[in-house]
Amino acid sequence: MQTKIDLQTAFSSILKRKAVGPSGSRHLNEDDLSVIFPALNFEEISLASKAVLVTAVVILERNELEDKLLKNWKSGERFLPAKLKTVFFEKNSITFDAILQKILKNEDLNTHEASAGISYLLDDKVPSYKKGIFLIGERLKRETFEENEAFLQRMRQAAHSYSVDVPFLIDLSDPYDGFCRYPIYTPFVAALLSAMGFPAYCHGTKTVAPKNGDTIHKILALAGKNPLKSPEAVIKDIENQEIGWGYIDQSIYFPSLYKLTKLRENIVKRPFLATLEKLLQPLRSVKSNCMVTGFVHSAYKKKLAGLLKNQGSPDAALIVKGMEGSTQIDFRKEPVIARVPDNESFTNAAKSVQIDYPKEEWEQCNSLAEYALATGIAALNGEKNNARQILINQVGQITSGLQMMEAPKARSKAEEMLDLGRALQHWKRGCN
Repeated sequence: MQTKIDLQTAFSSILKRKAVGPSGSRHLNEDDLSVIFPALNFEEISLASKAVLVTAVVILERNELEDKLLKNWKSGERFLPAKLKTVFFEKNSITFDAILQKILKNEDLNTHEASAGISYLLDDKVPSYKKGIFLIGERLKRETFEENEAFLQRMRQAAHSYSVDVPFLIDLSDPYDGFCRYPIYTPFVAALLSAMGFPAYCHGTKTVAPKNGDTIHKILALAGKNPLKSPEAVIKDIENQEIGWGYIDQSIYFPSLYKLTKLRENIVKRPFLATLEKLLQPLRSVKSNCMVTGFVHSAYKKKLAGLLKNQGSPDAALIVKGMEGSTQIDFRKEPVIARVPDNESFTNAAKSVQIDYPKEEWEQCNSLAEYALATGIAALNGEKNNARQILINQVGQITSGLQMMEAPKARSKAEEMLDLGRALQHWKRGCN
C-alpha cells in the first residue's frame, strides 16, 4: 500500500516524464494510472500539480490509453476535481478561462491575450491551479516569439524599476534558479567591475524550482551580507564610488512574481518565467544601460537578442554562452557571444584559457555557494587561484564586449585592482 509520501513522489515523477514538451514527453501507461487515480483524489497534492498532468494529456499527442482517460474525465466516469473539469471541459466566457482554453487547443495567443495572461498570472485573486495550466500549457505548446515579447513587456510594466544616478550601469543577469555544477562568481565580478570604475549590479532570488541551485542571494547571505536591502539602500551603494555595486532581490522589486515560488515548485517543470525574469532591469541608469546575460542552447542566443532589441532597453547587451546559462563564460573554450543591438556575433583577442574546475574541492564543502564564497574572497585577497583567472577574464570580456575598454587593458586593470586590494574593499563595503 502506498504511503502519502510515496504517492506524492510517484505523481511528481510522472509529471517530470509527461510534461517535458512536444518532443520529449513520454506516454502514460497502466502503471501510471495506478498512481494518477488516487493522486487526483489526494488533497495534499496541489491542484496546480494535478492541472499540469491534465494539461499535458490535453495538449500533447495521445496514445489509446490517454484518449480513453481524457474521455473518462470529460464524461465523469473517472474522477477529476470539479474546478479542473470546469476549466478543461466546459465553455466559459471568463477571460482567463478563455485564454487557457485557447492554449489547450494548441493555439497561439495574440499580443493582447498574452499580456492579459501575465496580468492574471500576477493577480492574487486568480487560483493557483489556473496559473499552473497557463504556465505548463505554454511550455507544452511552445511559446511563440510574439508571446514571449508580450510576456516580457507586461512583466516589465508590472515590476518595480528604479533609477540610479550613474553615467552607465552594467546589469549582470544570471538565471534566478542558480547553479548546481560549477561555482559562479557573479557578485565578485560586480565588485571587481566597480573597483575598475564600472558600476554594476546583479539580481535574483534565494531559490526557485525546479533547479533550486545555489544563488547569488545564498552567497551574499553566507558572506554575512544583506541580500534583502531596500531599493533606496542598493541605489545609494551603487551611486557611492567607494562601493559601486549592489544586489536587489526579486522579493523586493517584484513581489507579485516572487509569490509564485510555491506554484513553480508544484508545476515541476521549468516555465518561460525562468527565461524572462532575468531580463527585467530592476535598476536603470538615468543615462546609459548595459546588460550581460547568458544562454545554454544555441537557439536562445537569437531569442534573447530579439527580445532585448525590441524592448528598447538596455542600450547595449552581451549575450554569452555561459556556464549553466549564467553570465560566466567557460574560458576553456573560445567564447561564443552576441552583441545587441546589432545582433552580430562578437569575438575579440580572447582565446581559450586553461582554468581548472576541481570538483573534488567543492565536494568537500557544504554547498557550491560556500565554495564560490571562499575561493572568490581568496581571489580578492590576492590569492593566485582559479577564481582569480575567472574574474580577470570575465571582466576583460565584458568591458571589451561592451566597447568600454580593450580586453588586454581591462585584464591588466583587473589584475591591478586585485593586487592592490581595491576590489576587496569594494566587496567589503557593498551589500551590508
